[in-house]
Amino acid sequence: MPYFAVDDKAHSHTKMRRANNAAIGLWTLIGSWVSQQLTDGHVPGEIAKMYGTAPQMRRLVSAGLWHEHGHACPRCPAVRPGDFYMHDYRESGNPSRAEVEARRHKDAEKKRRQRSGYSTPPPPPGQMPFDEEPPPGDEDAPPEEAARPPRQTAPAMAQIPDDWEPSAADVRSAQDARTTAGQPELTALQLAAVTRKFRRRQMDDGARAAAWGGRWQQWAENERVEQAGGVVVPFDQMTKSQQQRAGLAGLRERLEGGTA
Repeated sequence: MPYFAVDDKAHSHTKMRRANNAAIGLWTLIGSWVSQQLTDGHVPGEIAKMYGTAPQMRRLVSAGLWHEHGHACPRCPAVRPGDFYMHDYRESGNPSRAEVEARRHKDAEKKRRQRSGYSTPPPPPGQMPFDEEPPPGDEDAPPEEAARPPRQTAPAMAQIPDDWEPSAADVRSAQDARTTAGQPELTALQLAAVTRKFRRRQMDDGARAAAWGGRWQQWAENERVEQAGGVVVPFDQMTKSQQQRAGLAGLRERLEGGTA
């Protein structure tokens, strides 16, 4: 909606001080009515009488805030007998009727396109724009699809291949974990045996995964090897905390054995 503009220095303007408060009240009310009705500053006499009194109107005319028929202001249009005109209505920042109607038409057209799903005006009937030809005025506009990042797809789940082998990074990670836990690193033969057991177990269980390196590392970390003169005792796979406690216990035994 249009608004009636009042300058921030109006309170101290000479013309405002000439008119009394009652006349300024009429000036404000009529300014609101003129903005709503889009009269471009023209005030019908009957509207002025409806909101104010004859003395208030004379005050506004004598102060130079309004013009009546036969005025001599070169910037303001002529006034019909019995009517008034608000001095410098357009120069005070108030939009014209044509400007307000053009803006309303533009806003209405924008809303209509939004409701119909078009961000730009549709092509004429019987004509469709080609994909390689951008609409007029949008030659430099990038296609909407180009701004969208490629969609990431989740890795496919599958059973372990018959010839699956751990990567060098998997082996290094498992060996480092064994060393940290106080266990000896696995030899090449032991790594091959662990891998065979791991593949067989995953196949028997019908397990499916997108990657197998992490699971294999856990198997290799928990693998128990036969020490010289000892007996291999199978253990269930231990948690990280159990591995740490076992590593500390092994280190303590070696220290105590070295001082005995």
